[in-house]
Amino acid sequence: MDAAAELVGLVGVGILLSALFLQSESFVGPLVRGIALQSLLLGVLLGWLAWSQQNLDLALLAALAVAVRAVFIPWVLDRQIRAFRWRLREVHAAQRVTSHALAAIALAIVAWFVFQETLAGIFPQPGGALPFVLLVEGLLMLATRGNTIVQVIGYLEEENAVVYAGALFAPHFPLFVEVVVFLDVLGVVLVGVILSIQRDVTGTLEQGGLEELAG
Repeated sequence: MDAAAELVGLVGVGILLSALFLQSESFVGPLVRGIALQSLLLGVLLGWLAWSQQNLDLALLAALAVAVRAVFIPWVLDRQIRAFRWRLREVHAAQRVTSHALAAIALAIVAWFVFQETLAGIFPQPGGALPFVLLVEGLLMLATRGNTIVQVIGYLEEENAVVYAGALFAPHFPLFVEVVVFLDVLGVVLVGVILSIQRDVTGTLEQGGLEELAG
């Protein structure tokens, strides 16, 4: 394996580790910073692929990943969180964090083996299983988390997985950039809806939440 493939694999592992972190965290603030880091790593990966392949589309996708999903949306969500008196946390999350983390690890292993047994022959690129695992992790977050902001983070992770897979498997696919732009616009619209509804969808730590934190 050459140095370029090793770099792609190393950054891909970092993206996967960020996905496992998101599954094991219950406070919304660290989750927002986690998805920002994941998007930044994806932007670095896309930038490297754009440079090595001389692909302008991948360079544009790298810029979008950093500008929209690593900077703008996390900044807006962080301002929303700071507007509340208490740090946001999912209701009764303390009882579910361990099970979420274990389920995420088990699902990642299963998804890896499923990819190797079914799709590795079609997509032989080094690290090809990583975007598939990331996609499954995003689906797990969407299916198991109740906080609306956390579900938006799950959506962003799904988008990162789609862009990651497209960059590895089909960087010259027609309308690839247009589809990603549409997904980014949709993400911004989702955030706007959350900001308009505010406390009614997110909630804050009330007395029961404080008691949970105190143990």
